[in-house]
Amino acid sequence: MSDLQNYTENQPESKSTGFGRKFLRALTVGSIALAIAAATAGGIAALQYRASAELQPEQHPPLAVTTLPVRMQDQYVTRTRYVGRLEPARQTSLAFELAGLVVNIGVDEGSKVRAGDVIAHLDTDRLKADRKRLEARKRELEAERTLAKLTLSRQSNLRKKGFSPQQSEDEATASVARITASIDQVSAQIDLVDIDIRKSVLTAPFDGVVGTRNIDDGSVITAGTPVVSLLETGKPQARIGLPPEVAGSLDPNGHYQITTDSGPVSARMASMRPDLQSATQTVPVLFDLATSNGAAFQQIVTLNLETPVRERGTWLPLAALKEGHKGLWSVLVVAAHDGQTKVQTEAVEVLHIEGEQAYVRGTLEANAKVVSKGGHRVVSGQLVALTGG
Repeated sequence: MSDLQNYTENQPESKSTGFGRKFLRALTVGSIALAIAAATAGGIAALQYRASAELQPEQHPPLAVTTLPVRMQDQYVTRTRYVGRLEPARQTSLAFELAGLVVNIGVDEGSKVRAGDVIAHLDTDRLKADRKRLEARKRELEAERTLAKLTLSRQSNLRKKGFSPQQSEDEATASVARITASIDQVSAQIDLVDIDIRKSVLTAPFDGVVGTRNIDDGSVITAGTPVVSLLETGKPQARIGLPPEVAGSLDPNGHYQITTDSGPVSARMASMRPDLQSATQTVPVLFDLATSNGAAFQQIVTLNLETPVRERGTWLPLAALKEGHKGLWSVLVVAAHDGQTKVQTEAVEVLHIEGEQAYVRGTLEANAKVVSKGGHRVVSGQLVALTGG
C-alpha cells in the first residue's frame, strides 16, 4: 500500500488520477475496518463459548467412616453414690465403778487390745485389809457356832434324861441359828469385798483399739470417771444417709459395695433407723462391712447403688451424637440405597449418660450401623465407605 501511495503522489495530478487516489484511500479504510470487525466478532464468540461451557466437577471417592452396630436392650442400670462415715460397731468410754487411786494404766492411745486384757488398776490395799478383818470375824463366829452346837447337844441329852428343861434346849438351838446367820452375813461382806477387788481391775469388754486416754497413773478418780475410750475394730460399720424411698427399697439380706480410702469392701445392711434427719431429710442406714481393710474410722465412705431402669434403647458413644432441636439429638446411620452406601439421619433421645457413653432411644432399628467416628465430616445423603462395624 505504501508503494501505491508513493506512485500516485509522484504522478502528475489529473482528474482521473485524483479519483483513483480517493478510491484507493476508501478501499484501504474499508479493509482495516473489516479486519477490526472480524477480530472483535471472533473474540466475543470465544468469550460466549467459554461462558456457556459447563464445568465438570472432579470425581472424588466416597468418604470412609467408622460405624458400630446398634445393640438394643430392654433396660439400663443407673449407678448412684451416697456419702457417709465409717464408724466402729461398738465404742465405749471405759471407767471404774469405784472411786480410788489409779496405780497403773497399761495401754496408750492406739494400743490394740483383746477382750479381757487389763487396761488399768486401782489401789486395793484397803479392800484387802478389810477382807482380812472380815475373814477373822468369820473364823470367830465359826468358833462360837462350834461351842453353841456342843451346848445344844448337851442340853438335848439332859432334857432327854429329865435333868434340863425344854427352854434350855430351845435357847441353845436359837444360839446356833443366830451365829450361823452372822457367819453368812460376814461371808456376804467378804464376797462384796472380792467384787470390789475385781472391779478395781479395768478390762477390755471386746477386741479393739484404744482411742482417747484421759487418765494417767497416780490420779485419784471418782466412780464413773472415763479412763480410756475403746473402739471395736472387728466389725466396722458405715453410717450413710439415704433418701426415704431409696432406703425403703434396700434388701435387708442383700450385699452392697462400699468404697473406702483403701478400696471397695463388701457390706450387708445391718439396720435402718425409723427417724428422718431434719437437716438432710435422709434416713440413717447402718451397713456391716466384711472387713475394715485398714480404713480409719470417721473417714468418708461411699455407697454405690445400682438401680435397673426398664426402658428399651441402646448404648452409643457421645461422639456419635449431634444436638438437634427442643432437647432432641440425632445420629447418622449408614444404609444401602440403590446399591450405594449413603448416610441418613435418625432422631434419638438421651436417657442416661455414663462416662463417654449415652443410653438413647429413638427411631433406630436393631443392627443399624451408626457412624461412631467422623460424623462431623459427612452430611445426610452423602456417599460413604465403611471402615468398621
